[in-house]
Amino acid sequence: GFGVEALGLGLCSAGNALRYLNKNFMGRTEHLVSLKLINNVHVMGLDSFTIKNLELFSSLSNSNSIGTLIDVLDQMQTPQGSRLIRNWVRRPLLNVDRINNRLNRIKELINDRKLLDNFHDDLNSVSDIDRIIARLSVNKANPKDLINLSLSLSVASKMKNRLTSKVATLNCLFNDFKETFQVETLINNTVSKDPSINLNKGGFIKRGFSEELDELRNISESGSNWLIKFQSQERDRTGISSLKIGYNKVFGYYIEITKVHNTKIPENYIRKQTLTNAERYFTEELKDYETQILSAKEKINILELEIFNQLREDVLKYIKPIVNNSNIISKIDIATTLANLSINNNYIKPIINDDDEIIIKDSRHPVIEKLLPHEESFIANDIILDCNNRQIAIITGPNMSGKSTYLRQIGLITIMAQIGCFVPASYAKIGIVDKLFTRVGASDNLAEGESTFLVEMNETANILNNTSNKSLIILDEIGRGTSTYDGLSIAWAITEFIHNNSGSNAKTLFATHYHELVDLGNSLKKAFNLNVNVREINDEVVFLRKIIDGGTDKSYGIYVAKMAGLPEEVILRATEILDSLSTNRKKTSDIKKYNKNKIKQSSKDNIQKEIISELKKLDINSLSPIESLKKLDELKNKL
Repeated sequence: GFGVEALGLGLCSAGNALRYLNKNFMGRTEHLVSLKLINNVHVMGLDSFTIKNLELFSSLSNSNSIGTLIDVLDQMQTPQGSRLIRNWVRRPLLNVDRINNRLNRIKELINDRKLLDNFHDDLNSVSDIDRIIARLSVNKANPKDLINLSLSLSVASKMKNRLTSKVATLNCLFNDFKETFQVETLINNTVSKDPSINLNKGGFIKRGFSEELDELRNISESGSNWLIKFQSQERDRTGISSLKIGYNKVFGYYIEITKVHNTKIPENYIRKQTLTNAERYFTEELKDYETQILSAKEKINILELEIFNQLREDVLKYIKPIVNNSNIISKIDIATTLANLSINNNYIKPIINDDDEIIIKDSRHPVIEKLLPHEESFIANDIILDCNNRQIAIITGPNMSGKSTYLRQIGLITIMAQIGCFVPASYAKIGIVDKLFTRVGASDNLAEGESTFLVEMNETANILNNTSNKSLIILDEIGRGTSTYDGLSIAWAITEFIHNNSGSNAKTLFATHYHELVDLGNSLKKAFNLNVNVREINDEVVFLRKIIDGGTDKSYGIYVAKMAGLPEEVILRATEILDSLSTNRKKTSDIKKYNKNKIKQSSKDNIQKEIISELKKLDINSLSPIESLKKLDELKNKL
């Protein structure tokens, strides 16, 4: 019935795994109720490089989830919802109908804000059902767990009853819902409303559930009244007003009388303990009552544990409908969370089909836009890709201008769309992507003897050997770990290979600093050029973060080095060398020799230009006398 009948080796493996668990957990595996084949044929292929490079779960900069896609999406209210969304991000779907079902749930909730708010409130009362079931199976659940389970199941029923005919897709989700009224009643009739989590303390079985238990409790609870009455009776009988009844764990119940009253001790008092100023006694009547009281407490604990263990076994009989409803709750949690996320972040419903086009207008990076200061807005960009006319986008432009962000946001939006999530754009039409590959950044694997360049080539080889017509490739620099001409040659050949491989017309975004590749964008039929718009104003470079048509021949690397704070002498010398290389067409033998005095003079000239520029920008009328003096002192020190 699990669809795995023909998988002989898989069944053997699963059987051995279950046998191992049964042996080591003393048979406590009742919560394992089904087998399921993990089939990667129906999900998008995401290799480890892509998962890391797109920062789906872990940030490249800090190795935690801050600044990742899951950090944005996982605002779930239930632990089971949180686990499921992580599984969805790791395994985006290829089936258009299943994706659209997920998208339609979100759409229905956005259109019905009252239902959305009610679901949001309901989910606050849902506990981790899967974990409770697992704890029950290994006999580690406490009474509070069962009360939380009952409450969570009742919330699921309440959510089902909220549905109307207007939310057809949500109704379909609840078609598999199983009624759990019996197990809820069983728990509520057995366990008290606010039980202790400690099984040894007792008091967690509801009064009225067991006559025997209630009778024992009455004996235990009436003990204090009996002792007060017994103490009063003995004071009257002996005439000793200071006589008192006490108890400790070593000696049990006793009658304590000070030594000044030794002559009044009745004959039926039996000495138990001698103190400095008093004697402790007991009577047969007090001993019998002590036995009755302590026996009642012990019997209460034993009986409550017996009742609780039976309840545990009875609840586990309903494990399949419970786990089934927990799965539905998880999906409702995801739909509710993503609906609120879409409203708050201005996400739209993507159009998903089996075409080969990717058209996204005003795309935004879902993570970076959340990290920007409130006063800054994210610069949105468009992309149009297909297999016949716009297969390969060659993207050039300066460092720090936003190329890498642009590449990643297209990849992230594709993943978001195929997990059934609304996306940060004004319009998105995405043909199913079967595999998403990325080659980003520089890293090595020294432990395995792999250099930075070898790691880069390994990743690239994996991409080129495994793509299909439905794949999307994101390349952020290729060939930078070797010599300039080696790297350029490899990047050139890779671009031609992707373009000319008729068996694998993978759509490709290729960001590069090799401006020579702009020629490929013009000469290859299915390639085109994009670049990041830059403005140069008064010797300053302004990155506009806008992707426009056409290529560029500038990287502005020296300007970025200046922004980073490299010494002025290094910046000026680099500028001089760049001018020489550009003039002499890369003949390094003709580079002007290093002249420190000339560099120093250039530096002075440059500083003077800066001071003049600052003076021109100053608004004298807006400065106070003190501010004017401070500015003058600052410019004088700089000079």
